[in-house]
Amino acid sequence: MRKHITRLLAATLFSVASLAQASDFKEIRIATEAGYPPFEYIAPNGELQGFNIDIGNEICKRLEAKCVWIDQSFDSLIPGLQARKFDLANSTMTATDARRKVIDFSSPLYIVASRLVAHKDKPLEPTAESLKGLRVGVQQGTTMETYARKEWAPKGVQIIAYPSYTNAFTDLAAGRIDASFQEAPNAVNGFLDKPEGADFQLTGDTIKDSAILNEPIAIGLRKGNKKLKAAVDEAIQAMLTDDTIQQLSQKYFEPNTIEFPSGK
Repeated sequence: MRKHITRLLAATLFSVASLAQASDFKEIRIATEAGYPPFEYIAPNGELQGFNIDIGNEICKRLEAKCVWIDQSFDSLIPGLQARKFDLANSTMTATDARRKVIDFSSPLYIVASRLVAHKDKPLEPTAESLKGLRVGVQQGTTMETYARKEWAPKGVQIIAYPSYTNAFTDLAAGRIDASFQEAPNAVNGFLDKPEGADFQLTGDTIKDSAILNEPIAIGLRKGNKKLKAAVDEAIQAMLTDDTIQQLSQKYFEPNTIEFPSGK
């Protein structure tokens, strides 16, 4: 995906079409798993904050709707959508083919690299050969878990799934697992920048040839919710066109940490 964006036509369409639809949505319930900084997390004051929270709030603002945020475990997001407990799932969810069979997705938001974290004395690579006989922590229901169970587990790597990466980082610091596998910004903000992560580092290459890991992040919607999907897609398109999403990302990420779609 290219980072350079030229979408003036999309901006024009948004100003005419989306604003006309804004009154259709008085309240939008958005679920997230708030243990994944810097994407979504609970601040010391108890408020939900993060990159995806900012994106969701901006979408609600453009649709003139009230955002109601719901903190859910990641593996309950799809069942919750299907059960109509909320309208959107905005929680760094990769738009995989398997998930598209059961829910719809918005237009792509961004792509982020997945990396291993291990102790500085363990220069591990994200391969079955390097990880054989070791314990690798992942979060339940993530594409990292899917990839690890498909590519590594059959070849002797023990995959430990946690309800949150917070739990995985605790076990990593205590030596109960040998590595964790997650999106790089979460590893930095959620662990490596903290005192308990001082002896750990991102290790190994980024996996670039995996259809599982290199799909875009998007917002999940219930199947058939066409009106809301159209409105959210138009808002995202406009936010990419006017650089709103790119500017929001600068609060949370180093340059070139994530990539944005062309949006054409």
